[in-house]
Amino acid sequence: MKNKKICKQISTILLITLLLLITNSKEVNAGLQANKNTQYTKSDLPTNWIKNFREMEKTGQAMGLSEELEEDLTPKDNISNNIDVHMMKSTEYGAIAILSASGYGNPSNEQAITSTTGNETGVMINTNEWEHIAGGLENLIFKGVNFKYYDTYTNSQESARIGDASECDRWHNATYNVWTNDSRFPYFIRGYTGIFSFCHNQINGTGIINQYTGSSYSRGVTVSGIGL
Repeated sequence: MKNKKICKQISTILLITLLLLITNSKEVNAGLQANKNTQYTKSDLPTNWIKNFREMEKTGQAMGLSEELEEDLTPKDNISNNIDVHMMKSTEYGAIAILSASGYGNPSNEQAITSTTGNETGVMINTNEWEHIAGGLENLIFKGVNFKYYDTYTNSQESARIGDASECDRWHNATYNVWTNDSRFPYFIRGYTGIFSFCHNQINGTGIINQYTGSSYSRGVTVSGIGL
């Protein structure tokens, strides 16, 4: 009951935040599309994903842009092209998960690929695989990357961030809800067996912790706005 109350509060705060964003800044837009027929199935390490997504803006890369990046992945000399492509953060994944369980969503986890809306307009989550998101234990992840591109946590679940849905304990038949202080596995992964599953370790299908940080899927978010 406590967790349900917390999640309702999180949903309300999230929706209010989105409304304020739209009301106060018509120049900011965010986009995320991942349908069943276009999902990219490559697996990689989180440290590679965060770099590769940002580099999609560079000359000759997937976005058709000409961005130059600093070593910390911010725009070179702070000159922005007003488009920001980055690895999905923990809080951004949480927004998708929470909205999937709202009156506008579809939290079903019955299939390997499930839509957050129940149709092709939703975000597709492969609940047969773990998915890396940009988040994990503070001071241990994404060394040298600007902190704006990831969410950090301590070794306590009390450090959960508003909107990341990690407090929604195993909602909708999600199997895993694992919080750890093990520095060998500092990166956050989500989605296996259910949109609300999460873990700080790389776990295989039998629940056994593997002794490596592991390769998994990931996804990017595109945000457009003045001065990003």
